[in-house]
Formats: sequence, structure tokens, C-alpha cells
Amino acid sequence: MTTGPAVPMEWARFIDLISGIDRSLEHMIDPSDPWLKQEAIQQMAMSLSQGYAPIMAQDARVPGFYTFLNPVIKSAAPNPDYMYRSTFVEGHGRYRLSGWRGTTLFVHIGIGSGYIGVDDQPGPSVGHIDADTLTLDADGRFSVILSAARPDGYDGDWYELPANARTIGIREASYDWENEVDSRIAIERLDDVGGFGRPTIDEVAYRMERLAGFPERYAQLFVHFVKTLSQHPVNSVVLNTWSDIGGLAEQTYYEGLFEFSAGEALILETEVPDQVRYWSVLLADQLFNTIDWDKCQSSLNGFQAQRDTDGLFRAVISVDDPGVPNWLDTAGRYKGVVQGRWYQASSAPTPRLKRVKLAELRNHLPADTPHIDHEARRECLRARFRGAQWRRKW
Repeated sequence: MTTGPAVPMEWARFIDLISGIDRSLEHMIDPSDPWLKQEAIQQMAMSLSQGYAPIMAQDARVPGFYTFLNPVIKSAAPNPDYMYRSTFVEGHGRYRLSGWRGTTLFVHIGIGSGYIGVDDQPGPSVGHIDADTLTLDADGRFSVILSAARPDGYDGDWYELPANARTIGIREASYDWENEVDSRIAIERLDDVGGFGRPTIDEVAYRMERLAGFPERYAQLFVHFVKTLSQHPVNSVVLNTWSDIGGLAEQTYYEGLFEFSAGEALILETEVPDQVRYWSVLLADQLFNTIDWDKCQSSLNGFQAQRDTDGLFRAVISVDDPGVPNWLDTAGRYKGVVQGRWYQASSAPTPRLKRVKLAELRNHLPADTPHIDHEARRECLRARFRGAQWRRKW
């Protein structure tokens, strides 16, 4: 990590630095909501822990993948179907990625030019590798070198590392959480830049300064994003790509605010592209944290969802269980964010949201919509919880 002017860190000074974290509250969509404010303060603590790994424990000389988002650190609306792993690199370095492909839907390796929350300005993606384009042996193993130029005499898989490369990130998508097996990937630096050594006093102090500022830098982007959605009508969605800060290439998002009252529900209805490698929908809270997907059904993907006989996908967003397969559980919230993804799709439909009385829900759904009773729901949630725990999160 780059170091800058710093003075030796004292605990009192660090406490003074993090006292400014509460400026993050300025980015909330509704600062007057006492419950939301309490959750925002909780998120400040979560954000400090999220920033520790990339700021304090990463070294491009000896890189190693860590998870940046998971069911505990769930800010920026992470996709429940994705496992996110990241590491820092230098554009002039030479690195090898190796491991097992696994059996998940896809493994995307992205190269970024700036890191969200760590750098003052997150940079766009500067490279993409689909693991399915790599050479796999009979056991599903692969090895690929990333460097500025192909090494002399090397005829294996190679990818050009851009000069402004700063990170390598992995998004691994699973449709069937219980049965698909996640990849195993390691990174090594091959050019000799010296071994790992004890960080200097200045380096520790500088990193601590950056850590103290991480929550606000992160909130300026993601907590504030929810506020920007209020520029659009509630219970509607708009398309987005997040390409300027490293969004997945060939992925289109739809995003919007949802709102309803007790005794009501929302019906989300959409066409599904004729050709699509992956699609899903999730719910997030008003701070842009994905609602606890391992504990409740706050998301559905193209494998988990049931499409109606007319080909449309319909989901019911509600607090109370509506007794339909495609329930999106808000975990007690009446306001939040709905977000969906179309990846490598022939089109990017814009879903429609309709607010209805919960007691009249069946009048607005196809007559053959199945009924899910209490026991069936409990078993579905047990299977979901198992699958979420079996995936590699840490």
C-alpha cells in the first residue's frame, strides 16, 4: 500500500479520527427515522471491520484473496448468489492464479484500477477473465499468469495486466447453493520484489488514518445511492451498470425504492430474457445492506424462482408470508431497495411493481399460482440456510 505523511498513531488520536464517522449520517435517505439511525450507527462499526482487511492486512508483494462482502458484511447490496474475493496487485508485477474451477454457474475474474472505500476515488474495471475460457485439466485445475508481457518461453494461459491495475476481484455465482461446489483459487507473485517485512511506523500510522476514513468514503457512495433513488417514483425501477466503479461486465442492474404499509404487498412482475446466463432479484434495506438472505428468503435467482405458465416471473414483496413460492421477505421492513441483475442477457427488461392489499393478493396473480403452506416454507428456509452455510464465505 502507498504510504503518505503520517505521525506515529496514538489510540487517543485514532479515536479522535473515527469520531468523524458520524458524518455518514448525512448520506441517509431519512435521518429523522430513529430506527434507521440506530442501524446506521451499527453500520459504522460494520464498516470499520470491513475496511480492516483491505487497508491493514493487504500487501501487493505477497497478495492473498480475502472476502470483502458476505452475510455479515452485507453493505453495498451484495448479491447472495455471489461470493466476492479480492486482493491487491501492482500493474508492473507478475502474478499466477491457480486452483480448481469448481461447479458453480460462473467464476468471473475482474481487474480494477481503484478500490471502493480504500481509495479516494474508486476506479473502473480494466480487465475481465471468464474462468471458463481458461485451460482446465482432467481434474478441473487451471493456471494463468497475469503480467505486463508474456513471460519468455511460456506458452500456457496468460492475460495482460494493465499498467493501472490495482486489484483482482472474483465474483463467483451459484444458482444451486446446496449442490454446486465453489472454486478454490490462490494467487502468487512471481517477480522478485522482496519478502514480507514488518511494516514501518509511518506505514502503520498511514494505514490507520485510511481505516478511520473508510466508513465515510464508503457511505458517500452506497448509503448516498439510496437517496439518489428517491429522484425516481417509489415502487419503480431504473436500469444501471455500475461500470464506473467496477461493475461486472455485461451485467445490467435494475434498482428502485419500494414502499408499502401493513396489510399490503408489492407484486414484482417482469419478462425474462430469451437468453440469459444468470438473473436474480434481491431486497436491501434503506442503508443499502442486503436483507439477511441466509435467514430469510430476501432474494431469488433463476434456479430458485418459479416462473408462471405465461413465462413471466412474479414475486411478492411483503412482511407477512403470502403463501406463494416467490416470496421476497422484507424481514419486517416496509421500505427499502429492490435490485435485480441480468447477466449476459439478450435483453434487459424493466420490471413493474404493483401495490395491492394482502387480503386481495390472489386476485392479482395467475389462478394457478401454487400455495406454499407453513411446513413447506420452513423446509425451504432450512434448505436455504444449509446452502448459505456450505458456501465459502471467509
